[in-house]
Amino acid sequence: MYELLAANILTVAGQLVAIHSSTKNDKKQILKLQSLSILLMMTSSIILKGYSALVIDALGLSRNILSFFSVSFKGLPYIFIVLSIVFGLYFNNLGIVGVFPIIANVAQSLIFLNRRSTTRHIQLVSGFAALCWAVYDFAIMAYAGVFFDAVSSFSYFYNALKKDKEN
Repeated sequence: MYELLAANILTVAGQLVAIHSSTKNDKKQILKLQSLSILLMMTSSIILKGYSALVIDALGLSRNILSFFSVSFKGLPYIFIVLSIVFGLYFNNLGIVGVFPIIANVAQSLIFLNRRSTTRHIQLVSGFAALCWAVYDFAIMAYAGVFFDAVSSFSYFYNALKKDKEN
């Protein structure tokens, strides 16, 4: 019971950081905050035995670090996609639900590791990824995560669309 409470507290903290990142207009600021959010979520996944999420989050953290330092070459996104699929499926202990983090990471890898991606692209794909994580969080009983995934998704989409209206 205490493990479930601790995991949900970590999830709430991670989601609050993710929501805060959605308000940023700078790619590097978004990546820094999302990386902190991922670290908190990884800890929650360990407690809740969400191993596919843990592996996907580790890949996501690596992807964010590379993107932050503008490390990129032509095949890099595809390497992350293959690693996400292979390791995500191998460590998947939740059946079809365990595929949702893989989908989120594949989508984010395509955008984050593309040097031409804009802050708006990152916000839109992050909103989509938050919806994927909401499904996963529900399955592993990270109920606070479900709520905050929905809020985070809305915040990412809202801020991306707000930029459209400003331009």
